[in-house]
Amino acid sequence: MQVTDSVREKQKALVGFIGPSGAGKTVGAILTAYGMMREAYPDLSEQEVWKKIGVADTEHKRSMLYVDQQFSGVRIGSFKHINFEPPYTTERYLQALLMLKNAGVEVIVFDSLSHNWNGDGGILEQHGNMSGNSFQNWNKMNKHVTDMIKALSSNDIHILATMRTKNEYVMELNDKGKQQPRKVGTKPVQKDDMEYEFMLNFSVDMDHVAVATKDNTNLFKDDEIQLNEEVGRKLYRYLELGVDVQAEERARREEEEAKRMSNVAKIRELSSADAAVAKIVSDCEFKANQQLEQFNTTYLEAVIQKLGGKLNVQN
Repeated sequence: MQVTDSVREKQKALVGFIGPSGAGKTVGAILTAYGMMREAYPDLSEQEVWKKIGVADTEHKRSMLYVDQQFSGVRIGSFKHINFEPPYTTERYLQALLMLKNAGVEVIVFDSLSHNWNGDGGILEQHGNMSGNSFQNWNKMNKHVTDMIKALSSNDIHILATMRTKNEYVMELNDKGKQQPRKVGTKPVQKDDMEYEFMLNFSVDMDHVAVATKDNTNLFKDDEIQLNEEVGRKLYRYLELGVDVQAEERARREEEEAKRMSNVAKIRELSSADAAVAKIVSDCEFKANQQLEQFNTTYLEAVIQKLGGKLNVQN
């Protein structure tokens, strides 16, 4: 134990993708992994980049169904794959990790980590088969949990892990005014508080929208996002290259805002000299219940489209 000055160091990703079945956790994790490796190796071929990604698949080879399909502009290639069958013991998860590392993989997707807790041969089943005092037996099982956490958090490889949530249904009105069930997720199927061991957790809903419920990187906090290649690129630049991604994002938003205000000024100038333009602007403001200056980029683009070729705007 010693006292040192804190500095930014390279770190390996430990990211959780949490959500109900069908939310898109697997595809989101694979696309994130691809973005990380595409950022790491810009000069490699697509085939070579995909060989840097490995999936330990507890879902009956389900991840392989996505090979050669296109999502968010990315065609999923042939990644390294383990058909991870029972028993889902901690020892076998560690074995899968080492096998993929030895195969040259640099980012591993565990799909899913929930089986280690509640799968065939997982921790709950092992505990249930033990004789004697239940409380004392949990003390014996703690080593399995600790070993898993140590493997996830102390390894020199990027790890992305999906976790199922317990399914729950709520009744909602559909477009026809009739009640219909909608599947939502609750807590992850894992040890209580396991998600707190991760640096970043995405909660993914049935519309494939992700929200960072924990984000030590502060890259995705408070944003609703689609899990895609760019998520992985940002994560890699922050963890491995020490790039101030927040500063990049602030600069991008400032540039976007400058363009928006420039276009607003041009529309105002044109509307003051053209009654037809003034009428279009007034109608748009009435419908949006906002002044033109308050329009976000999407609304402003709609106004510009209505104006056709009358305006020379910044793109």
